[in-house]
Amino acid sequence: MAKSKSTASDDLVALTDTNNPSLTACQPEFAPGTGLSEGAYAEVADELGKVLADSFQLFIKTQGVHWNVAGAAFYGLHKLTEEQYGEIYAAIDEIAERIRALGHKAPASYTTYGRLSSISDEDRPIDTGQQVAMLMRDNGLVCQTLRDALDIAEEHGDIVTADLLTRRLGDHEKYVWMLRMQIA
Repeated sequence: MAKSKSTASDDLVALTDTNNPSLTACQPEFAPGTGLSEGAYAEVADELGKVLADSFQLFIKTQGVHWNVAGAAFYGLHKLTEEQYGEIYAAIDEIAERIRALGHKAPASYTTYGRLSSISDEDRPIDTGQQVAMLMRDNGLVCQTLRDALDIAEEHGDIVTADLLTRRLGDHEKYVWMLRMQIA
């Protein structure tokens, strides 16, 4: 007997079927089996969740400065923040994928990011010097979150995560330096 073709509406029903166990909103964690202890996977993933939250908050704020910068420093700061938010955006995906590779769900809501992030949510009209100072401060906060997560990854021998965090730390230290040069 020939198998009938599925239609787009059949596919939609399958994707929204609440009885389909593979589509539940809260899928169980999986054990990657890559050499870390169960506790290590959870602890490193939790720390990466904080890094992800900080990165997302910083991405939004950096893009906000990019959109709203004005004055004599406009062109240089506009280009610099565009480069930085582009790099941060790419890092967000890499961090989230690492959390998934560790067998855990990556945080994915504004509410969760607000709870996990060390970066305050602020959107107020400020001058260019204040914008740069805000981004320097927030990149510094990301550096601290990265250092904390790096300590945990190294404690558990997770060299893959440690490498990712070390690269990100170098990037954010560079961002602080480049921003500082905008107002030097």
